[in-house]
Amino acid sequence: MASWLASVVKELGNWVGAAAVQKLVDMGMESHLSKHRQPVDSKAALKRVETALPKIKAVMGVAEALKMKDPSTHTRNWVQQFRDAVDAAEDVLDELKYKELENMVQKQNRGDSVGEGSSSVSKKRKTCAISDDILERLEEAVAMLDAATVGLEELHQRAKELDIHYLSESQLEIRTNLTRETTSFLSERNVFGRDAEKAQIISWLKRETEAPLSSFGIVGVGGLGKTTLAQSVYQELSRTSYFQETIWVCVSTEFSVKVITVKILGELGEECKDGNQLNILQQRLEAKIQSKKILLILDDVWEDKKMGDWEQLIAPLRYAQQGSKILFTTRQKSVADLLARVISIEHESLPLKDLKEQELRLLFNSFAFYSFNPDEYGDLQAIGDQIVKKLHGSPLVAKVIGSLLNSHMDPYFWRRISSHDSLINSQQANNVMEVLKLSYYNLPGDLQVCFRFCSIFSQDHDFFKEDLIKMWMASGFLGQQSWEEQRPEDIGEDYFNILLRKSFFEVSKIKGQGYYVMHDLIHELATNVSEGECCRVGRNDKSIYIPSTIRHVSVHESQIQKVSHLKNIRSLVITTIGEQQDKTVPKYFVLPNNLVKKSLRLLKIHANRCCKLQEEVSYLVHLRYLSIYIPYPLFQHIIHAPIYKLYHLLVLEVIGSEDSEIETTGMANLVNLRYIRLPNLIIKTICGVHMMTSLHEFTFFVGPESGHRINELRTLNNLRSLDIYNIENIRDPSEAASANLLGKENLKSLQLICTPHETNLNNPEQILDNVQPHQNLMELVIRGYKGQRFPMWMMGEMPLLNLSTLKLHQCPYLNNLSSFGQMTSLKELEIYNCPNMDKLPDMPLSLTKFRVHDVGLTALPGLSVHTSTMLPQKSFLRFVYISRCPNLITLNGFLHQDTVQLHGLEDLGITNCENLAQLPMHAFTTCLSLKNLFIEE
Repeated sequence: MASWLASVVKELGNWVGAAAVQKLVDMGMESHLSKHRQPVDSKAALKRVETALPKIKAVMGVAEALKMKDPSTHTRNWVQQFRDAVDAAEDVLDELKYKELENMVQKQNRGDSVGEGSSSVSKKRKTCAISDDILERLEEAVAMLDAATVGLEELHQRAKELDIHYLSESQLEIRTNLTRETTSFLSERNVFGRDAEKAQIISWLKRETEAPLSSFGIVGVGGLGKTTLAQSVYQELSRTSYFQETIWVCVSTEFSVKVITVKILGELGEECKDGNQLNILQQRLEAKIQSKKILLILDDVWEDKKMGDWEQLIAPLRYAQQGSKILFTTRQKSVADLLARVISIEHESLPLKDLKEQELRLLFNSFAFYSFNPDEYGDLQAIGDQIVKKLHGSPLVAKVIGSLLNSHMDPYFWRRISSHDSLINSQQANNVMEVLKLSYYNLPGDLQVCFRFCSIFSQDHDFFKEDLIKMWMASGFLGQQSWEEQRPEDIGEDYFNILLRKSFFEVSKIKGQGYYVMHDLIHELATNVSEGECCRVGRNDKSIYIPSTIRHVSVHESQIQKVSHLKNIRSLVITTIGEQQDKTVPKYFVLPNNLVKKSLRLLKIHANRCCKLQEEVSYLVHLRYLSIYIPYPLFQHIIHAPIYKLYHLLVLEVIGSEDSEIETTGMANLVNLRYIRLPNLIIKTICGVHMMTSLHEFTFFVGPESGHRINELRTLNNLRSLDIYNIENIRDPSEAASANLLGKENLKSLQLICTPHETNLNNPEQILDNVQPHQNLMELVIRGYKGQRFPMWMMGEMPLLNLSTLKLHQCPYLNNLSSFGQMTSLKELEIYNCPNMDKLPDMPLSLTKFRVHDVGLTALPGLSVHTSTMLPQKSFLRFVYISRCPNLITLNGFLHQDTVQLHGLEDLGITNCENLAQLPMHAFTTCLSLKNLFIEE
């Protein structure tokens, strides 16, 4: 049995996101099954499954493609059988693990010795006793696997007939390794073609007109680059002063006047709640844009029937200054026609055509040959030229197919893609989706399940990479059986970068770094291939059918009862509603009892009002991810549920008012917790965090009483990010050393914070000397430090060689910094409110950002050159901001250096430096990249 289990786990895990079978091996379940009821039958069933293993692996490898290409087969039911069997086994084993964790925590709380590795169950743990109920459920799962082997031959043969190729493990590994070489280069890509269209749009938008408001529509089928063209226009015009406000709003399929109005106000810097009345919101919008010339870009518009809603949306925009414009993108000409009737004065549309073949070839080659020299692949270029002719001028298809081919630089694979029927389909809309499916099927199975999961979010959702990876981790998609070899976060990072590399994600050009979006067709693809597994129920989805097979769902509160029947739900994301003026809506959102599903791994509530969690939440023994988010800090949460019983929890986030009521007694029992984010007033009450040795990020408040002293940090060696507040409560230097920061080699980010107005710190310099971090530290923030000198570990012979960011805030007595010496990785230096600091040492050439505010400098430091060459050295410095430095009298020695060239400097801002008498004007002739120069007072 063990040999079969070890072999099949990877294949099953790829599709069902479960490590249950591997757990069976680890816990020795085969011996239990052989010692209990019907051992002969159990062994016989396992033998039949093991014999069928080669075909199981082959069919699992093509199951997704087979489901889509031949819906008449029983593949869907077969895969569902496997999923149900493995899910059932995983739930049972997870309960056993929960009991082990509970016993371990109870021993810790009693002070019993639990042996090495007290934060997790020992690898050599003894086999748990199994109740008859659990044994029966395990045997049922094995029987279901046995039953699923029936009909394998038929499925295997059908896949061969349809020429659906199975990807071997070695092929998947090679492909994955290739794609890991690059990450988010997409944000640097050029826009190929559309120069004429862009010039036409900008010319029209800048054209003088007597109309108070006019509109221009970019119309075309999906994948032609409407959004990319609009973004290019937005970025160019936002850098000019022609429009006083340039606003970007993604509309998508759910057209809501209130939601769009809130988004517009948000782009204008107005924070508002959708609980406000629409009338109030529109009054605020009118006041905000009155007498201003604005450009509003509405991306991905679908609404072409509700003329009244459009008129209501446009009404406050008519108060903008004459010459204001609306630019929108849509797939439907009917949208452009309707908006023309609403505007009723000036309107124009541009039907976007296919990209010309020459331009499409340039775009295709930039993806297909990325990181390769095309001249070395003449045979592939010839095949690529044939592929480009079949892409019907679609930029999206060119990117996706190019990214797919980039992973396999061999003629056989390229010819197979070139001969694929879907590339020559004459119906473009269908053709685009078929090509996207082709790229999806060529993803490894574990990436497929991560991609499908994303379909539960709305079409215009902004994905924050770190949050998405945490959700994948909690849902079991990141190979939990290999966590001891590689962090799941790192696996998730690799997976995300592969999907980004293959154009399933793209960098948000509006929100910027860390945020990503899906093209609307890519989102349609995710929805298509996740049918029966993932589901999203929106506010207006009144008649949507939700099959009982659904595992992952997001639901609007108004439709919440539509998912109450789901028995095997693993992920639940809820978006709440609530008009403050509507007395029928309760003040607090409460999770309905029929949604407290036992098998839940992920529960995320995005609320716009207060939230309460009832005691039943503590029954979610499988829960890994609990997040309650309110974007408005005035709303409080009341959570009296004993969260400390959720021993499997990996992520806990409760974001809202500091006045929230959250029970933290026993919170240190969460020995698997990796990420915790609570209001500061709540998190500082957690006692005994030394037990929480799995933590990766934490904010710690030093207190005078036991359980809150800094020695609580001594065991937290998995930390990647740590903020330590109330340093003044450390009694002496020896106590500071007990935190053992020097031993935390994984720590990348550290903040040391003393209460700004606290003067009760004894021996501040010696205490800071004794909180020395490991050399691997990359980001350091020191705030409120009352010492006169820098800590010894910043001045010694072994400085922080990997440090890339250094920030010093509110250090009133600090009067000097040592040489930056060997800190050749330092990229960002920020010094705020250090009035006693009158000079700085020369800065390393690696520096890219330099900010000083309220500092006693008389001159800015130069850039150090550690070489004997007489040639000027190139600096990487790009941004310099200097403010409120009353003693600063000269920039000589900084802007003008014989040994260093500031060719890369882009932004220079100088404010409130009243004694700065002159600028070295000749030095600006060498600042070849300078874009922004700002001088005030």
